[in-house]
Amino acid sequence: MGKTTKILIAIILLLLIVAGAVANLLISGDEMQPNISINNIDISRLTKEEAEAKVRKVMGEEFAKLELSVKFQEKEWKLNYEDIELHYDVENVIEEAYSIGRQGNFFKRLTTVIDSQFNSHELSLNYTYNEQKVHELVEEIAKEIDQEAVEATISYKKPDFVVTQDKPGRTVNKDKTIEAIKAELDKRVSAVIELPVYIVEASIRKSDLENIKDVIGEFSTKFNAADVDRTHNIKVATSSASHILLHPGEIYSVNQVVGPRLAKYGFKEAKVIINNELVPGIGGGVCQVSTTLYNAALLANLKIVERRNHTLPLSYAPVGRDATISGDYIDFKFKNSTPYPIYIYGEVSGSWVKFSIFGKNDYPNRAVRIETETVKVTEPVITTIPDSTLLEGTEVEEKKAYTGYVVKSYRVIIENGVAIFKEPLFTDTYKVVDGVMRVGTKPKPKPDSNVITENSSDANQEEEETQ
Repeated sequence: MGKTTKILIAIILLLLIVAGAVANLLISGDEMQPNISINNIDISRLTKEEAEAKVRKVMGEEFAKLELSVKFQEKEWKLNYEDIELHYDVENVIEEAYSIGRQGNFFKRLTTVIDSQFNSHELSLNYTYNEQKVHELVEEIAKEIDQEAVEATISYKKPDFVVTQDKPGRTVNKDKTIEAIKAELDKRVSAVIELPVYIVEASIRKSDLENIKDVIGEFSTKFNAADVDRTHNIKVATSSASHILLHPGEIYSVNQVVGPRLAKYGFKEAKVIINNELVPGIGGGVCQVSTTLYNAALLANLKIVERRNHTLPLSYAPVGRDATISGDYIDFKFKNSTPYPIYIYGEVSGSWVKFSIFGKNDYPNRAVRIETETVKVTEPVITTIPDSTLLEGTEVEEKKAYTGYVVKSYRVIIENGVAIFKEPLFTDTYKVVDGVMRVGTKPKPKPDSNVITENSSDANQEEEETQ
């Protein structure tokens, strides 16, 4: 080996030793590699402690300048980052930055270190915040902004209707607001969020209620006002069934509006039909209210949803024209089948109960007529029973007899005096009830012919005047 060769080898070895020393120096120590930044904050050649302090200082100043607010008209709500517990993960990102050039074998580490001398490494902080706090903030905003719509109202004060103005409400779209806040938080910039608020129109509008102006159906029935308790029940039920607003498609239920016929609700005992007999019962007379309303609904050409006839004929309505209710299992229901709201009004005056149904009449040339057809009549059998306790010629009804009927009813639409439509309604059966009559057989006492009275002519004259 020549001298020159030995010198070259020595130089190469020296260079390797120097390079190794330099490389070892580069990949060791407690400082960051060059060209490393976190969120554009340069942390090159800093220790972990110095880098963390710098990042926290710069980010703190940055967040102090940021303003995030939610605005609606003249109101504004500032979003406080501390209130939502905003947190950025500095520690883990610092560790990630520090690990550059310190992972893998010697040559891998050396390669990374050399690369960092010429190329930058940009790292980003991860942000977290308490989403529940954001939801709570939005809920508080909604409490201030949300307003219920004010519905229009209608009341009937004869002879006019009084209609109040409706007022729209408003409601915050909370989901959309939360999404907007989260989007701005992710951008980490100052921003003003316009609060998304929806206008909520009132479901009952004054313009709709103003359509209620025509009597589209009306009917009255007569009762015995001297029957005080029954009259009282009719008045109570009529009051409950009256002043009812029914929107298109809604169903009116007598059982629902009148409620249970119980003494604690003000009803008294009067005659009711039970087992084909008139007997005392709480709420007697209420069926006259449902019957009157049934006929008003028929004449208003409304759809009858549920209706059942009584088992016996009634004095206040023709057969085929009554509607009974009982407990919560037999009801009278009708539907507002018009395109407009309707108003149910009932009143009791003297010996009459009357129901009027108001709405809008689009067909003033039309009228409704109710027709009935008696299909079958069954006369009752009257059984007579001799009664020796009654004088001859005296009769006492022990059990009232009722004629049985089968009746079909129809609703006929008349236009300009001509029937244009005939609608079958119901086929009703009224049970025949046989009667019992007691006939007196006890002989009448004969006058005593031997008794002579004074001034008989005067006595006869007085008897004639008394008759």
